[in-house]
Amino acid sequence: MQISPPILFPRQDNEDYAAWVMRTMPVISHRAYPVNGVNSWHGGIHIPHTDTGALANPLRAVADGVIVYANDPAPVEKRDRKPLNYDGKTDNGCVLIRHEMLIGDDPVLCVFYSLTMHMKQVRPEIQGKVGMRVRRGQVIGTSGMVSGANAYHFQMCCPSEMLKRLCGREQGNLDVSAPGEERTAYGHRYFFLPEGTAIYAGGTPYALSASPCCLIPEALYIAHEGSKTRTLRKADGIYASVGEVAVAVDYICEPSPAIGGYKTYSEWIRVAYPGGEGWVDVSSPTINTWTDADFPDWVGWTLVDDDSTPDSQCNSSMVKKALAKQDSDLTRFICKFPLEWNFASFDVRFSWLKAPNDELPEPMSDEDYASLKEHAQALCFFDKLPLENQMELTGLIWHFDPRELMIQLQKAERRLIYYSANGIKNKKMNNFTADDMRHGDLTKEQILAQGRLGLGEKFKFNLFNFNKTVEEHFASMESMAFWTAWGEYAPLIRIMLEKFRKNEGGILRHELLNKAFLEHSNTKECVTKIRGFIIKRLHSNNFCSLSKSALKAINNDIKGIRLPKFTDIDWFNGLGISIHDTFSTRIYIDNFIIDEKESGGISRKKFQVRLTFQIQDHFGLDISDMNCILFENISWFCSWFMLQRYNEYNFKPFINEANFSVWING
Repeated sequence: MQISPPILFPRQDNEDYAAWVMRTMPVISHRAYPVNGVNSWHGGIHIPHTDTGALANPLRAVADGVIVYANDPAPVEKRDRKPLNYDGKTDNGCVLIRHEMLIGDDPVLCVFYSLTMHMKQVRPEIQGKVGMRVRRGQVIGTSGMVSGANAYHFQMCCPSEMLKRLCGREQGNLDVSAPGEERTAYGHRYFFLPEGTAIYAGGTPYALSASPCCLIPEALYIAHEGSKTRTLRKADGIYASVGEVAVAVDYICEPSPAIGGYKTYSEWIRVAYPGGEGWVDVSSPTINTWTDADFPDWVGWTLVDDDSTPDSQCNSSMVKKALAKQDSDLTRFICKFPLEWNFASFDVRFSWLKAPNDELPEPMSDEDYASLKEHAQALCFFDKLPLENQMELTGLIWHFDPRELMIQLQKAERRLIYYSANGIKNKKMNNFTADDMRHGDLTKEQILAQGRLGLGEKFKFNLFNFNKTVEEHFASMESMAFWTAWGEYAPLIRIMLEKFRKNEGGILRHELLNKAFLEHSNTKECVTKIRGFIIKRLHSNNFCSLSKSALKAINNDIKGIRLPKFTDIDWFNGLGISIHDTFSTRIYIDNFIIDEKESGGISRKKFQVRLTFQIQDHFGLDISDMNCILFENISWFCSWFMLQRYNEYNFKPFINEANFSVWING
């Protein structure tokens, strides 16, 4: 976990991260984001708490970072008097942290700030310690009071130049004419279907209509959220729901003829469209793809930069239009306005309170304005920040609802630490264009020409038998399965043969296959070595989050070890034949938790991390398989080759894919 709420209430069983964040960070409605009760810009949220005792809730750093400012809060008795007590007792303890966080599978570095304000106590070991590193979950103080209520203020913001790195743009909506950034991709996926996109009928992806059932008459926007897809249309700048569809599986298969040469595979997903439901090939070159890393506007992300006034009153037509709606949701609005904790700009930002306006029953008197200004001075800290941080936070900066940004950043925790293809195009995942995935492409004469490598033209020999029927060829393969598939995993080869016989292609995923990989000695050996690589890097960086250089070093370490696969000794459980080697492997790390505890004056650091493997192998034969002397002399192997490659048979090969995770710690 790379980011967590400021108060770590226990996470309930089966509670997803987003629900946990929202539950532990409730908001006082008139002190919400991005405006308060009088429609003045408000850069954070006020989070209530019920702690009234001497030992208040401990507040924690939400992510690894560096202390920029941490003050010594005023004694409790001072919060009861002016200037802190402006409209109720208010604590002035605060901690500002600058965070540098890697985001995405192939990560980029992003910078953001978190501010915790109205703290009763700030830990003495961080007070005045500018530049001190803190870890996610480290206690930085305790919750206090604001305006007479048990609550604290929490906000997250980033410098203007960081927004483009974070979401790919600095203004406006997502550019649907260009695909998203693959390098930093993470989370859910999103698609834009231009007008005229073909939709195909069929209850399952294995039985699609030969021709489209519909060419959509208008552009549609798709949010693919794992178990479902949501479809929206845009009219008058507003996204309206078309419908949603439960998705049991995405069907990945060989490229459709219409897009051959562009992709190594086609991917079919089921979507709603005006008039029904159907399948669309989202790998088509006319359909662009994005992920959560692109902050799509059709799922609510909105960049608000239309308030050019220098004061703190919200004059954004975008915000006002949203607030006018019933049940308006501004949690995904990213708003550009000045940091509110700079006392030097107070009059510029708040003089409007003394003039007639629609938000106040009557203008503020000079006396009340002076009291407010004195109160603000007791809380502001901008002039006490280091110069480099002042430069990042000067002028207009971008603010987020901290809950939504935390949910977003946690989606970006996963790291790709190994990819066996590393720039080798034909070794990519889902490669249906490799030679061993070809089918029905050889004549009888071309097949009979195989099997002579090492024996010479004069001694050409093979066991290709064209007198056998298709059923007899399958019987030969099934006989092989009977003699080589024993024990717990024996059903796997029969499952694979059944899929081959169905001639459906695509990808085979099965829990038994996952289990076979997970429990194999090669996998256990691989996991043990990767654990050692991670421990080595953590010891070298004092158990801080893994940097890009550390991730690269781990990748290089993994290149030198044996990856999970089945070897010769596995031939008699059916796996050595069906998945003797592997075509492509990806290894990810996520849910990385680093804990530091003191015991007897000794600091003990521990970590826990989840390794996730995605492994693919091709259930298909290429030309070289039939020219290695051994296999050309095995009748069932020749039957397999003929069923797949002979143009009179044309049975589709497929990809076997294993997905499994292993927790490691140390």
